[in-house]
Amino acid sequence: MTLHYEQPADDWTRALPLGNGHLGAMVWGGARTERFDLNEGTLWSGDGHPRVPPPPPGALAQVRDLLAQERWHDAQTLMETHFTGRSPEAFQPLGTLTVERQDVRDAPGEGYRRSLSLMDALHTVTQAGGRRECFVSHLDRVLVLRWEADREAVWRVALSTPHPEAVARPGPATGQLSLSGRGPLTVHPQPTYAPGRGVGFHVSLRVVEGEVTPDGGGLRVRGRSLTLLLAALTSFRAWNLPPDDAGAERRCEAWLDAAQALGYSALRERHTADVAALMNRVTLTFGPDRHASTPTDRRLTAVRAGASDPGLHALHVQYGRYLLLASSRPGDQPANLQGLWNPHVQPPWCSDYTLNINTPMNYWPAEVAALPECARPLHALTAELAAAGTPVARDWYGTGGFTAHHNTDLWRMATPTDGSASWACWPLGGAWLALHAWEAYLFRPERDALERAWTVLSGSARFLLDWLVAGPDGTLGTSPSTSPENTFLDAQGRACAVGVSSSLDLDLIREVCAATRRAADRLDVNDPALLARLDDVLERLPRPGPGRLGARREWAHDPPPAEPGHRHLSHLYALFPGALVPEDDHVTRAACRVALENRLTHGSGHTGWSAAWIAALHARLGDGAGLHTALTRVLTRSTHDSLLGDHPPFQIDTNFGAAAALLEGLLHSHLPNSHPGGPDAAWLRLLPALPPAWPDGSVRGLRARGGLSVDLTWAAGQLTEVTLRRVAGDPTQPVELHYHDAPGHDRHVRVTVSGARPLTLGPTLTPLPAPLGGLTLEIP
Repeated sequence: MTLHYEQPADDWTRALPLGNGHLGAMVWGGARTERFDLNEGTLWSGDGHPRVPPPPPGALAQVRDLLAQERWHDAQTLMETHFTGRSPEAFQPLGTLTVERQDVRDAPGEGYRRSLSLMDALHTVTQAGGRRECFVSHLDRVLVLRWEADREAVWRVALSTPHPEAVARPGPATGQLSLSGRGPLTVHPQPTYAPGRGVGFHVSLRVVEGEVTPDGGGLRVRGRSLTLLLAALTSFRAWNLPPDDAGAERRCEAWLDAAQALGYSALRERHTADVAALMNRVTLTFGPDRHASTPTDRRLTAVRAGASDPGLHALHVQYGRYLLLASSRPGDQPANLQGLWNPHVQPPWCSDYTLNINTPMNYWPAEVAALPECARPLHALTAELAAAGTPVARDWYGTGGFTAHHNTDLWRMATPTDGSASWACWPLGGAWLALHAWEAYLFRPERDALERAWTVLSGSARFLLDWLVAGPDGTLGTSPSTSPENTFLDAQGRACAVGVSSSLDLDLIREVCAATRRAADRLDVNDPALLARLDDVLERLPRPGPGRLGARREWAHDPPPAEPGHRHLSHLYALFPGALVPEDDHVTRAACRVALENRLTHGSGHTGWSAAWIAALHARLGDGAGLHTALTRVLTRSTHDSLLGDHPPFQIDTNFGAAAALLEGLLHSHLPNSHPGGPDAAWLRLLPALPPAWPDGSVRGLRARGGLSVDLTWAAGQLTEVTLRRVAGDPTQPVELHYHDAPGHDRHVRVTVSGARPLTLGPTLTPLPAPLGGLTLEIP
């Protein structure tokens, strides 16, 4: 549960992240200078989105007419002329805090060690001459640094920012610094600042221990120890309101007053208890961690050279959990492409919310890894996009409900972005996000979660019902349609992005309509017209089947791909993260496997998040060896020494996707859509894709759909013990267990069930007498 190193970071990607969902810091751990690169979750470019004019009347009908004639390239040209918009705004750096000890040499002292404890989110540096510790408190909204020296020392404290015309000045009292400025109005094509426009920011810093004197634009501190507090806030109020500069400094000072009154020990205790309460929910081991004492970067180097290190895989999962709770807390913004950490005024891909895989992937582990509250910012984003995307659906497409596209940002842009139709012209981003609200209900099947899911599901479904078009054979589909960021070849050999009925479209629509129908049943919704339309769509919507070379097709007309090894695997959404391919559908599963193998053969997985998605697909296919190979590839090719994911460049979805994929290999709880128990039933498959490289291990606290917490223990590759606990939902709801063991093994597995009876057993399980009040199952 600790990352540690024997040298300071010499690059931003080797620094270690701290965060509380609101304030982020990358900590370098220098020998005599501690550097914090700071971010505040609401500091973005822009101050609201100007209205983008909708397409001219009749443009959509023209596109559909071209597609009916299979004039794919012409349709794409028309789409890019009329159905693209403007770039999203960009997540911004806040600035840099430097604390330099001026009485020692700039080289690591004897015994240098920097570490990040995941259990309590503490960054520590120890070396001859002193020790320092820092954290960012969620409860108290402040960054805290305490630096202890072995003798009287002298430090210099300074604040800086990359944003021009920011003002650094002494605070209202001795020992204080403040920094105020404004983010850019836009970063396209270059950062542009405008007086009185953009998001304003304020940083307040206070030294609460040590003898302080002014030193130019900074502070000089003398003493045996230094303790400082830092708070930051912007003028952002809401996605649909202009920024308001009033009050930011006052609120920062109030946070500092409250933190100073608590004192360092209480701040630390409150912070560590808050983090440990979340991190302690899940423990994971793959036998003894023989390399725990080895520095993390050296462990990674060894794995790149071919060494086996199961403990590093376990640490990587816990790091993913840590990054989620550090970058996404209730009441704050969701984790973006870089989570909460970005040093660039013009960051890669604007460090925005990319909805066609990356933002959903950020939240794949939230439920199963027992961090459901960390997904609340995503659900809030979805609700706000529903509001922003309702007029877009009406004005751009003539539909009801709401839509969102490839990108969004702090201002909840719901219109298409600019650029190629392959990414811009994809109006199903809202559908994918709405399904996350449904997943939250499946993991916690209670009425309040269902009511929240209904709001966004029904809004998305109303858009999708109007978006669908009927084909000559009476089936329904989408026109125009893209398979995000991918292209196919037309008859003239030209790369085209716009076709009809991509598999991702059909899969998302089926899942949204089915979820909406089930939610309506459970809520007793009285809307006969809507329910009838949902039933009609579910009956008439085709299920994509095998196509070219036996692979699951990506577009309805099954053209040759322009890039066979494309990084996106959108046509396999149905397998993962969707739940549309039951285990007894051998034809579709075989087609998915062929599609996955085709992508891999041609080089897919060359980006970190793509490699993580490939790992999750192997897990859903029950392929433990393939899962291990894919996760090892993530570590060896797509991970920085800090264990942050690498697209390249740094992108945090790699961390979240890999964590979810590994846990999917230990537990399946996605109910087959043909199951008679309905979506509230608890259906578990235990160790469905356990890699042979991890023959011994245990996991405690995984969450499963149906409101369950699951503990598993295994030895020699075989399940030995299961504990189930009811954490939400109906305590009388049956639980169905499945476990496929190697043939010829007659063993007993102890299963302890708390508050979840009666228990329905899967076909491979036979009940035996229950010793000690538990339940023992014989697994043939």
